[in-house]
Amino acid sequence: MPYLFFFALMALVGFFFYRYLTQDTRLKKAALAEDFPAAWRLVLSERVAFYLSLTEIDRTRFEKRVQLFLAQTRVTGVQTELDDATRLLVAASAIIPVFGFPDWEYGNLSEVLVVPDAWTMQRDPNKEYVGLEGTLLGSVQGFQTSHYMRLSKTSLERGFQDSLDRQNVGIHEFAHLLDEADGVIDGVPGLALPEALRPEWEAVMKREIEAIRAGNSEINDYAGTNEAEFFAVVTEYFFEKPEKLQQHHPELYGLLLLAFRQNPKSRFLRRAVDPREWLKTLRSRRKFGRNSPCPCGSGRKYKDCHLAQEQAAA
Repeated sequence: MPYLFFFALMALVGFFFYRYLTQDTRLKKAALAEDFPAAWRLVLSERVAFYLSLTEIDRTRFEKRVQLFLAQTRVTGVQTELDDATRLLVAASAIIPVFGFPDWEYGNLSEVLVVPDAWTMQRDPNKEYVGLEGTLLGSVQGFQTSHYMRLSKTSLERGFQDSLDRQNVGIHEFAHLLDEADGVIDGVPGLALPEALRPEWEAVMKREIEAIRAGNSEINDYAGTNEAEFFAVVTEYFFEKPEKLQQHHPELYGLLLLAFRQNPKSRFLRRAVDPREWLKTLRSRRKFGRNSPCPCGSGRKYKDCHLAQEQAAA
C-alpha cells in the first residue's frame, strides 16, 4: 500500500507539473479557438486606423493576435474603470509595432496598468541615476525579470482619436519594449534591425537627434531626449504619418521599413478613402444614408458595411 500511495502521489505531482509546463500552450489554443466578438471588431473599425488599412486576411490575423495578447497579458485599471474598448486599444498598441513579426510575443511583460491621466514623478535626490521624472503619459519599468507598463487612459484614447498627429502613447511605450528585446533600451532595436544595418541606423539616429536639438527638425522635440526616446517617437511618426516621414526623412524612413517589416504608407494610400480621414469623418457624427456608399471606402453600401457591423454588435 505505501508503494501505491507513493506512485499515486508522484503521478499527481507529474500531472500538475505537466499542466504548469503546458499552460501557455493551452492558453494560446483556447484564445485562438474563440470567435472574435462582433463588438470588439466594431471598436477596432471605429477607433484604429491601422486596422482599417489592412486587407481582410490581415485583419483576421490582427484580431487573433489581439485575442492572444489579451489572454496572456493582464490589463488592469488603477483608480479607473476599464471597458473592453480600452483593453482593445492597449492590445492594438502592442500589436501595431510588431505586426511584421508573425510570432512576436511580449514575453517579459507582466501587466499593463491603466491610470486615469498623466502623473508626475519627482527626481530622487538620493539616487545618482536620473530615471523617469516630470509629467508622464506612459512608462515601462522593470522588476526582477518582469516589466510593468503604465499608461494614462486619457492619453491612450487621445492617441487613437487623431491618427494624423504623429502621437500615440501606447505605440510609444510598446516601441520601448521592442527596443529592449535585445536586453537594453538604447534606441537600437537589435532583434528587429539586421546586424549589417546597425552602423547606418546609429549614424542616422545621431544626425537626426542633433537636428532636433538644434531646432532644425519637425520631429517632436521629445525625441531629442536620448536615443531610446528617439526610437519610440519616430515609431509613432512612422505608423501615424508615414508619407510625411518619408518626405522629410527618407533615409530614416527606409531603415524603419526594414526594422518593422511593414509599409504603413502603402496600406493607407491604397484604400479608396484614407482610413485616418474616415475615422475623422466618423467622429464628426455625420449621418449616412442606408444606401449611400460607406465612407470607409470598402465600395459597399453603408447598410451592408458599417451599419451592419453596428447592428451586429448591439
